[in-house]
Amino acid sequence: MNPLSDVSLTNAPYQTGFQRRWPHITHPDVRNLVWLLDAPGLLNAHHPRWVNQVAELPPVISAGTTAWLSELDRNPAPLIKFLSIHPHTRLGHYAENLLAFYFKWRGELVAHGVQVRSHTTLGEFDFLLNTASGFEHWEFACKFYLFVQPANTLGNYIGPDLRDNLDDKAHKIMDLQLALGKHADAQKYLPQPLSAARALLKGWLFYPLMPTMTVPEVAPWHCRGTWCRLAEFDAIPGHFFRPLTRLKWLAPAKLSESDIISRHQLKTELAHQFMVDSRPVLVSQCDELDGYFVESGRVFVVPDPWNSTPAIR
Repeated sequence: MNPLSDVSLTNAPYQTGFQRRWPHITHPDVRNLVWLLDAPGLLNAHHPRWVNQVAELPPVISAGTTAWLSELDRNPAPLIKFLSIHPHTRLGHYAENLLAFYFKWRGELVAHGVQVRSHTTLGEFDFLLNTASGFEHWEFACKFYLFVQPANTLGNYIGPDLRDNLDDKAHKIMDLQLALGKHADAQKYLPQPLSAARALLKGWLFYPLMPTMTVPEVAPWHCRGTWCRLAEFDAIPGHFFRPLTRLKWLAPAKLSESDIISRHQLKTELAHQFMVDSRPVLVSQCDELDGYFVESGRVFVVPDPWNSTPAIR
């Protein structure tokens, strides 16, 4: 049996299930928190490359968690206050703070963002947690990668800015950052010995318009979208669109009519933008539903010359 799975043969997009499970969640921060808890991870927990190293959150569809999230959507003040105490300008820090809020609510959070220093900074414990399995160190990352061919390897998932890839990120976390607790100078930062060190990777992976195979290290049912060059954008379905700023890349968008732009307007804006800024733009494809425009798909639109250097073609 072929160990690769055909992206073109997957079922309905993640957004469809998210909207079905969480139609009542409207506050942006709460939706992002819900997505972090609800979305599958990026890495295949059963792959031999990282046996017992992939962290998994408890099921979010449980009576206590669902009720808590629904109440938080009605009254988001506690979450807003927590985020204001931990200011963020980067998406990774924002997502990490949302998770810290969740772990604190569960009574599992021992420490968050603990820098380990000797003569220099050796690293940082993202989370120290009292879990049902024991006292654990968790590393967390939220990443967005575009799959480029021809090879089907983890290194072919490339960051939008072309500076990193999923293989390098996985190596850094699994082989380097998770080993921090074994360092002699890290012991004084730990209230008790660690029972495990695990990594939690969330995010979205984006595929070109042609049918594409994923690699076995990637979780089969990860959150996914499409990427295309601006010249290819007419092949993207839909009538309602919204470019997403970076801090809105997490949960599927839920927007008002005033947020929506047309295909023609989007293409015009992107053409002008790419003349002065070559960074890819994440766009939400939306459908009208119950007075809102909810995300039905998402696409990274890149300038036509994107990834044209020989090293990453």
